[in-house]
Amino acid sequence: MEQMSFKLPALSETTRTIRHIGIIVFEGVILADVIGAADVFGVGDKLISSVFAGQSGYAISLLSLNGGIIRSSTCVQIMTLPLPPHDNHNFDTILIASGTGNFDAYRDPGLVGWLQDANSNVRRIGAVCTGVFVMAAAGLLDQKRATTHWALQDKLIREFPQIKVERDASTTEDDGIFTASEVGMATDLALAFLEDDLGSSVAKRVAESLQVTQRRREQIPVRPSKIAEPVTCTKIQQASRWFVEHMAEAISIIDAANYVSMSERNFQRQFKRETGWTPHEFLLHLRLDAVRQQLARTDLPVDKIARRCGFLNGEHVSKLFRKHLQISPCEYRRNERNAQNQAIEPTPVITPAPTNSQAPILVFDAIGKNTLADGLV
Repeated sequence: MEQMSFKLPALSETTRTIRHIGIIVFEGVILADVIGAADVFGVGDKLISSVFAGQSGYAISLLSLNGGIIRSSTCVQIMTLPLPPHDNHNFDTILIASGTGNFDAYRDPGLVGWLQDANSNVRRIGAVCTGVFVMAAAGLLDQKRATTHWALQDKLIREFPQIKVERDASTTEDDGIFTASEVGMATDLALAFLEDDLGSSVAKRVAESLQVTQRRREQIPVRPSKIAEPVTCTKIQQASRWFVEHMAEAISIIDAANYVSMSERNFQRQFKRETGWTPHEFLLHLRLDAVRQQLARTDLPVDKIARRCGFLNGEHVSKLFRKHLQISPCEYRRNERNAQNQAIEPTPVITPAPTNSQAPILVFDAIGKNTLADGLV
């Protein structure tokens, strides 16, 4: 079989401005994170070079501590490059995928040192689920806001008490450091990076073209950053906190307006201007987010969860889930549990494949194309 050429992109191969994306993976990596993020940047590169006739683009490299073949959680094998010296690459963005191997990786001093150096050389670094522990071990999250999977939050707090863990956040950003809580949310981070680089028009086209990715985003939505970030108006800040504290109760928009001594009309207008959401939309998303968390964390009946989160009953929640998420509450709970099991359960012991096996290897070349190569173990 023809030998593959596998190396970092040259610093000046093209007249286009290329942003180099490094995706770091470890044993037991969740394949959805790798493929999802790579697809976003790969499709984005093609769109801006053809449809939008842009002069910028992306190149993607898969990285691991020592390079070579990394086995994913599904036993698909991934060809990777070793982490390069910092004077020998031009990474714009580093993204750490989720997976069980991250728990061993974050104790490696070589990896920790590389990430510490990378923090001063790259524009942004992101991590998903268990990947957050790798960033934490390198000190990149010290005194910064971060999130991770709800089942791992206590562990993160115990091991790294200097981190400001946001239990209810799906994503966080703090001074160029990004974290995402759920398995597979590398796709969401990649789309957010793409939008930041190239604008919402390109990001929307990419999301629409990746139909599987779009369905994933609808099933596990990321709370918009405007909700999570402080607003400038003190009264709207107070109202936002009041909504969070009282969302399980039968409250109205007038109640919130009265709480901050504003007329209902002025409150509606000011709230929309400050947050990007109407008060009704804000409250609805708070409640839906609370339902999602209860579905994932408990075995309570949907009807009981609905009442706890401020909805009339389980039927009301089911209608809202199908309208906004295109999925039933029970399906959401099942999907979430399956994802949790993939991320958190120990990786089964696997006997190394013999040299003549047909185990597939996932390869990303220097310009972000992916292929399945047989028999290369």
